Amino acid sequence: MSIENAFSKYDGITSVTTLVAAMYAIQQRKEKLEEDLKELNKEFDFLRITKIPGCMEEEGVQRITVAGIGRVSLTSDMHVSVKAEQRERFFEWLRDNGRGDLIQDTVNASTLKAAVKKMFANGEEIPEDLLNVSPFTRASITKA
Repeated sequence: MSIENAFSKYDGITSVTTLVAAMYAIQQRKEKLEEDLKELNKEFDFLRITKIPGCMEEEGVQRITVAGIGRVSLTSDMHVSVKAEQRERFFEWLRDNGRGDLIQDTVNASTLKAAVKKMFANGEEIPEDLLNVSPFTRASITKA
């Protein structure tokens, strides 16, 4: 379905208040779905990380095939992050231990966006040969 057809229900609506009301309804629905997704993800993670591995370990099962669903197996995994206050010391450790190639220079996308917006507002030159910049205007609703 083309974008024109997907949003044709808005054709002919020229009242800003009507369009804002539609946007608000979509925003409310979106926020509800996002909250529902957070809860669904918590439940999903509880089952896949806690409950099912616990039951399978209790039963001494590493792999099981469930009719109509598929094969379920236990896989070792882990969460890993660098302690913020130890970042530089850790980078030094990586270099000293032959793993310096893991270190990458990055720029946070939100920080870059904020810097470019500030440059734009101040009339500074933006290196368009180095960046893709697409300014746009969007409506936003602030709770009354």
